[in-house]
Amino acid sequence: MTRSFGIGAVAGVMAVGLLTAACGSPSSTNASSDTSTTSSAPATSTASSAPATSSQDTGTNTASGAGGDGSGGASAANGQCISNNLKVTVGDGNAGAGHEFLPIVFTNAGAKPCTIAAYPGVSFVAGDDGHQVGDPATREPASAPTITLQPGQAASAALSIANVGVYDPAQCKPVSVRGLRVYPPNNTAALFVPLSGDVQGCSGHVPNQTPLQIKPMVAGANAQ
Repeated sequence: MTRSFGIGAVAGVMAVGLLTAACGSPSSTNASSDTSTTSSAPATSTASSAPATSSQDTGTNTASGAGGDGSGGASAANGQCISNNLKVTVGDGNAGAGHEFLPIVFTNAGAKPCTIAAYPGVSFVAGDDGHQVGDPATREPASAPTITLQPGQAASAALSIANVGVYDPAQCKPVSVRGLRVYPPNNTAALFVPLSGDVQGCSGHVPNQTPLQIKPMVAGANAQ
């Protein structure tokens, strides 16, 4: 990722659909144990929606229940957090060893408590059409507790982004990206999180490498 990384991207999020212009990418801004609650709240900002693609990791998993469709129906019965009731932002990042690390923060914007657990689905997107860039984030194995979020409380998952300069450019095929497509755990409705700055991602598959890695959800807004 050729950029002055410091991922400052802040993003408020809305459901999949609109994805309007402006190619921005990150610049600095704005995981597991036992069941817990937290009251961390991420920085706010604006966001556009990005269309989902069939190749994206939706974050659905069997460990913590069936996936919801983001409409409120599937998750309402079991109390899981759904895309429509979550605000997704990017927290303060830090860099090291050719990578940028930042938390993706999920805040309960609904009126009732909900639960969240396991891994979100994450990938880079680019262009006005919000097309996916490269492979979705690979899951880093770790325990994944179920976290209860009261209204206004937050949980987060740590995302590791490799600098494209560490890969063979013929394999990586670096391109500029404008943000992240994020599927909350057990949801199939994606949310778009814009990134500011000059961020690049691998549009090609790099064998035996993980340009993007995601950890499971933890309580609070500062997953590492």
